[in-house]
Amino acid sequence: MLMKPYARYKLSGMVHEDDSRYAVLEPGMKALAEQQIAPHYVTVPGGKQVPQYAPTVVGTSLAYDPASNCEGYFMSFRFQTNNNCYNYSTNMASNSFAQPGRMHGYFLTSPPSGPDVVKGAQLDGLVNLGAVTKEELAQHAKAQNGVGHYVALMISPGDTSVGWPGDYHWARCDATAQFDSWSQKDGGDQVTNFDFAGNPITWPPTANWTVNQGPLLQGNPNDIVVAYTFYCFMYVPATGVSLI
Repeated sequence: MLMKPYARYKLSGMVHEDDSRYAVLEPGMKALAEQQIAPHYVTVPGGKQVPQYAPTVVGTSLAYDPASNCEGYFMSFRFQTNNNCYNYSTNMASNSFAQPGRMHGYFLTSPPSGPDVVKGAQLDGLVNLGAVTKEELAQHAKAQNGVGHYVALMISPGDTSVGWPGDYHWARCDATAQFDSWSQKDGGDQVTNFDFAGNPITWPPTANWTVNQGPLLQGNPNDIVVAYTFYCFMYVPATGVSLI
């Protein structure tokens, strides 16, 4: 039996189905005047329309510099809440809470699986490297002449017993020379170079990606704790990716 929490779970990558801010319109549909929030919609293959809160900005630097990355669009005074972990990791502020593959008409379903998220990211232009070592990442970077950057994908499977819909999370490498400095953006939160336990992210597979969602089930005072597990590394080509 699917348990329904009395409040929304906090998601890092996915969008809640009932979140009107990011409600995708079906082909040919128009949002009712009282329901339209986003100032712009992007039509993707298949005709669906994705809400967008500002034009896409592509970052020019991969350094850990939240105030300057993507012209500061990941900060509170800009469009922090409209960009998620996928936006930050790919260095593209689409201001649409971007979803892997959506620009190309591919829509993730809940709960998201590792293969499904990877498929969407590949459609956007990312390259799957699998669960490789630091040495293998370094070899790949050398073959690319140090151009482009690397991201790590974590997956949290759904749990119907507590109504957890499942989610994904991404982290971005800020130092391709040693691959020992990473950063992330947890959903609509601020950018940080710490994991979910407050430790510097030196290697995503061993970082702490556990989230205490708190007590969200009526009649159950226990905290609901969910965890994201490392799934794979992916390469973001210097030529860029296309996402919304």
